[in-house]
Amino acid sequence: MIENKYRQLAALKKDKALFFKAGAAECALCPDMGGRIFCELDGFAPHRIDLAAAAAPSDSSFNNYGGCTFWPAPEGGSFGFNYRGDEWYVQPAINSQCFRARKTGLNSARLDKQITLVNRAGASLDASMQRDFRLPDGLPEMLQGRALVAHVAYETKDVFKIRNRVRDSEALIASWTLEQFAASGDTLSFCLVDRPEAAINFDFYDHPGDRIFYFDNGFTYRTDGRRKGQIGIKKAAGARCIGYVDRSRNLLCLRQNLGSRSGKFFNIADNAQPQGPYSAADDYSIFNSDESMQAFELETVGGAQVAGGILKGSELVSSTCFAIFKHAKDLAAFLEEILGSKKTEASSP
Repeated sequence: MIENKYRQLAALKKDKALFFKAGAAECALCPDMGGRIFCELDGFAPHRIDLAAAAAPSDSSFNNYGGCTFWPAPEGGSFGFNYRGDEWYVQPAINSQCFRARKTGLNSARLDKQITLVNRAGASLDASMQRDFRLPDGLPEMLQGRALVAHVAYETKDVFKIRNRVRDSEALIASWTLEQFAASGDTLSFCLVDRPEAAINFDFYDHPGDRIFYFDNGFTYRTDGRRKGQIGIKKAAGARCIGYVDRSRNLLCLRQNLGSRSGKFFNIADNAQPQGPYSAADDYSIFNSDESMQAFELETVGGAQVAGGILKGSELVSSTCFAIFKHAKDLAAFLEEILGSKKTEASSP
């Protein structure tokens, strides 16, 4: 009997995905599903996985498979890649065009494809899109010495290179990873950052209100897949990482943006961006869905590379680590240790 959706996905994609063993854990890298990454540890698949979409992908509507995907930012605004006029859509280059596996090894792989993107302003970008995947050695320092049942970690380097001449007054592009997880009443996201009250960008949707709590060393966001919302974490805040806990499974996830902060950061939000593309500059984001999807996302964002007013591309290096603690009390103590004491609830402006 198949135990979880990851096993079902692995059986479905056995001839098309690349599989990587990490002890008792496994990761799947899927070139024909937008280069998405899925994983399993201790018989549990933490990602949201849409098996129906994986079995019968669409050429027209969005294939929201779940997992860890690689997208172009911005989503909305005058330079958005996800709009034709006022219609939200995902371009074929992202939604259905397959990657090619160029380099594969025991613990690493490279995927790439040549794509064309058109933004909301009508600018056409000819680009290469490349994802490098690898399994690093060891655990993040903050998890070393902890009593764990299982763990798995991976890193990605996601790169856009623009091949035609496009000015930054016509278009912007940033590498953007969206890692999607199944939400429940036991899933809680967090960010480790100094001065958390000043770190959050609330410029996406409605203010999440009492879903946000501030602590000495960061904040939490109740991501239970019951109310649509999104926040950004300002690049200037210098966040150390984002993550989540699933208290029903003693599961911890940590995500880090390891990329350079030297690029041009801009507003990635899925909204009109009335103050223009430079009205925000975030290097992390957290999304919470409504009940129709029951998921949430931990996102990392890169900056645009611009030289002499010409758009060159973007590069983003991200790491993800999952760890299952042996004891619920140890996970609770870990969260208290890294966040510190609770300070205040975030109130709507």
